[in-house]
Amino acid sequence: MFFLGCDSGSTKIAFCICDDKGHVLSARAFPGITIFREQAATYAQDMRQMAEVVLREAGIRSDELRMCAMGLTGCGETPDAQQLMENAVEGAFPGAPYRIVNDSVVGWSGALKASTGIHVVSGTGAIAYGEDGHGGKARCGGWTVYFNDEGSAYWIAVQGLNLFFQQADGRLPKTAFYDACMEYFHIRDPLHAPGVFEEMTDGGNLAKVAAFQKQVLELCRQGDPYAADIYRRAAHELFRMVRALHARLDFGTDTVRVSYSGGVFRGKGVLLDTFSDLCRQEGFLLTEPAYGPLAGSIGYAAREFVDRETLERMMQAVEQAPVLA
Repeated sequence: MFFLGCDSGSTKIAFCICDDKGHVLSARAFPGITIFREQAATYAQDMRQMAEVVLREAGIRSDELRMCAMGLTGCGETPDAQQLMENAVEGAFPGAPYRIVNDSVVGWSGALKASTGIHVVSGTGAIAYGEDGHGGKARCGGWTVYFNDEGSAYWIAVQGLNLFFQQADGRLPKTAFYDACMEYFHIRDPLHAPGVFEEMTDGGNLAKVAAFQKQVLELCRQGDPYAADIYRRAAHELFRMVRALHARLDFGTDTVRVSYSGGVFRGKGVLLDTFSDLCRQEGFLLTEPAYGPLAGSIGYAAREFVDRETLERMMQAVEQAPVLA
């Protein structure tokens, strides 16, 4: 049996095809596409072109695929997004059965080996997804970085800017954070900071704003108490999603596993320590992510068709396979 997985983000989209023996026939990455950025016709055309490359490399037809799991950015987030994505996938993989899910689902699948628990992602944005093993599935957060996504890199960056402004005008005492920001912005007068930051981020480019999180993290590591407080608050915000999903799902008396991924968690330190403490206090089992989202997409595609040992062998093979660009 052949299975196809897809992990799609704003910056890249990756596909893999793996058989039930654990042989990876193709693993390819392409520039990212989203239904919000492209016209529907362009989105569908790009999907077809990528599918042709992956299928040709694997040496199979799309109707030979037992299941496709498509983790696509924006799935379910506009009234017509789902239908447009279905049209694109059906055109790219004619005759193949498929499931289209939000990219947070394949992240969960990879981190927890396609089994029960809750997975939290904190990158540019923040989102959580969980399944309880009794048919219950739910997501939390991930609405939009502009108005939500607390605990994300974007949110941390905004909190850092807010801290700088409060130290600049006297609402908070100045710490090393203030001097570091003055140096970061290359300014002498703090009143110039908004304009300079606007220019540095191309008018609020999400990735460039979120990148300021790294400056906040460095100051946290250096012991700035206000920077550390931002990361503690971020951990609490991310844990609120875990608690909300736990309340919405039915895990019974089982110990709930909680995993995590994303650039903010890779910073570890105060945020992960605080998040770990919160999980322990609530009786949850913090679990390091097993695999990435591309392996997760294969796991999600195959989990109803193979046994647990075979599934893990397939996911591990995809995780270890080089992804060609």
